[in-house]
Amino acid sequence: MSEKRRRYRKSKEEKRSSALAATFKELNIQPKILLKTRNELKTENDSPGPSANAELTNPVTVQVPQKTIIFTKNAQSPAMSPNTIREQANNSNNDASQQAQVVEPVPQMTRPATVISSIGLIIDSAKKLLMKNNSDFMVVGVIGTQGVGKSTILNLLANEQPDFDYYRKVFVEEDSVFPTKLKLNKCSARSRTESTHMFITPDRLILLDTPPVLSNAYKKDMTNNELDDLTNIITLLSACHLLIVVMDDYFNLNFLNLLRFAELMKPSQDVKPFLHNYFPNVLFVKNHAKRLDFAQANITILENILKSLFRDSQLRIYRGQSMDYIQQDGRTLISKQRKARSSDIERAVNVFLFPEIKSEEATCYHESLPTIVEQLRYLVFSTPRNQMYVGPADLTEEIWFEWLGKVSQSVDHFFFKTYEDIQRKYLDAAPGAKENATNSSKDLESWRD
Repeated sequence: MSEKRRRYRKSKEEKRSSALAATFKELNIQPKILLKTRNELKTENDSPGPSANAELTNPVTVQVPQKTIIFTKNAQSPAMSPNTIREQANNSNNDASQQAQVVEPVPQMTRPATVISSIGLIIDSAKKLLMKNNSDFMVVGVIGTQGVGKSTILNLLANEQPDFDYYRKVFVEEDSVFPTKLKLNKCSARSRTESTHMFITPDRLILLDTPPVLSNAYKKDMTNNELDDLTNIITLLSACHLLIVVMDDYFNLNFLNLLRFAELMKPSQDVKPFLHNYFPNVLFVKNHAKRLDFAQANITILENILKSLFRDSQLRIYRGQSMDYIQQDGRTLISKQRKARSSDIERAVNVFLFPEIKSEEATCYHESLPTIVEQLRYLVFSTPRNQMYVGPADLTEEIWFEWLGKVSQSVDHFFFKTYEDIQRKYLDAAPGAKENATNSSKDLESWRD
């Protein structure tokens, strides 16, 4: 019997394993599986002596782990799931791709490009010179009669080199951006600019050089010539942030009346993102000014004449004049102009006197040429850019070019047709033909009504 009992008696190792299984079962603990690499197993197999002796000598201890175990990884917080990490990684990749798409190569221009031809057609190929996503730009246009120096004024704004020799490049060699009339051809009746040219500086200043107004040098019909002049002025009034009106030593009242009449004939464009009653800032530049023009009394007389001519005008002829906006029902509206003229009288008219340049040195009545150019550039660049577009996004160069094409091509409206009919009736009417004169006066009264 003793031999049978000894045969079924459990060994110490079996008792120890059964005891461990019972304790794990009571504590509801899953066995821990340790995964080791092949290199670790090789190192353990190579040195089995100390580890085996340690297992035999050291007693077996059972560690009771905690019920909640949180496994964390590197670069991942415990409170963040892997899905959110994936979404953030995707968003960061999308942002990086968007930033890579936004960066555009800025084209550098060396000579002006034609935007509107001499027959009034928009040149679509000029759109390649503009940036799609740039909203930090300024449009400056210039108007004036023939030979007053429109291209010369723009040449002073086009160069951005700090040590540029304006006297030698612009006034002596005439090697500048916008072509000017050579000294040998100053007495020629042919104008150098016959279409609207555009030049963009590296600082995204868009300069528009237009053909002269009140000039029949390259046109035959006088009626169509005046209508084309009105169309060009209305285009600049609708698409420019600053309009430079260049005058000569001779005060041309017909030219200023044409500008005033173009303001009255400016149609209200039925395009919702753009403001229909938008008008730019105006800078009057008196070119080839003499010594007497710099006297304070003559400057005051010139400012008073301009104030009286543009008293009821919506053109902003004062320095630093900006447009006031009102938010109403989520829309941006322009506030009405103040009727009080006391503030307008105290303001200074935006007038600049540019002397007749014979040398770059200073004289007794004007400063040196670099100082005068610096003052002109400061006056242009400090002009506030009034808002002409109230869409959901900012006004970009590409949207502005589309707006320029719409304004320049919308010629067929009521005011132009009525003006053309009335003018032809007055020109065709003989001195003794009273019937035509009375009919034209009736048409004029009906048009005013």
